[in-house]
Amino acid sequence: MNMESVRFCWVWTCLLLTHPCGSTAHSEHMHDVRSPGAACPDSWKWSLSSAPPGSPDVYEELWLENLDLAQQTLQLPFLQHMQLGDLQADRYASFLIQDIWYLAEVTDLLGRAAQRSDQADDLKAFLTGRHQSYDRFKTTMLQSFNLNGVSNIKAVPAMKAYLQEYQRVLEEEEPIMMVVSLLPCSRLWVWLARQLSVGYGNAYWTWKSSNMDGKPGKFRDLLNKHLKEKKDVQRAKEIFRKQMQNEFNFFKESLEK
Repeated sequence: MNMESVRFCWVWTCLLLTHPCGSTAHSEHMHDVRSPGAACPDSWKWSLSSAPPGSPDVYEELWLENLDLAQQTLQLPFLQHMQLGDLQADRYASFLIQDIWYLAEVTDLLGRAAQRSDQADDLKAFLTGRHQSYDRFKTTMLQSFNLNGVSNIKAVPAMKAYLQEYQRVLEEEEPIMMVVSLLPCSRLWVWLARQLSVGYGNAYWTWKSSNMDGKPGKFRDLLNKHLKEKKDVQRAKEIFRKQMQNEFNFFKESLEK
């Protein structure tokens, strides 16, 4: 790598670490509909079940059945070196660039998903709010890094595969499955941030602190309401697993051994 490339990567990393919101594109904290940077009220409430007594909690089932992938993701070199504080600046800058591409692409898909005419009002409202939140954050991120768009960003194979699955779910599955496909990103990043032993003096404290207070539990009521049939629950589990694997692949590809 030449000196110009090193300087470019370092500038990108410094910009992220000093960004007032301190969040990456996957950040659940930033994806909330409330104003960016607002405090997270009672974030512990996301762990409480809204399912009626005796009824399956699909939201919790999806997560518990994929804890193996979450644990495997946590052990990947990228996150382990982040925890140690010695993750190279160019690797983090590349990770950030890919995440901005993800943000822009998912924003577009959410806009299309919100316009589907074959969905219940609560699903439409959720996806519309999600799209608006992503769109605001996309504008913030592009302005922060003086980008006009993401057309010049070359997505890595893992990220391409991730977005292809979103695209497939949007075009081929029932509307509720789009909500299912979004959940791994939101729930995994909160869990990873809480698991990482990253202190305030670590350069990546910003990543931890901006992700650990997210509230993925906002998905729970929708999933438990719309996933009643056994076949639908099984399909949701397959899609959730696929997107968890895509998250694993993205972190893995961000720093190969």
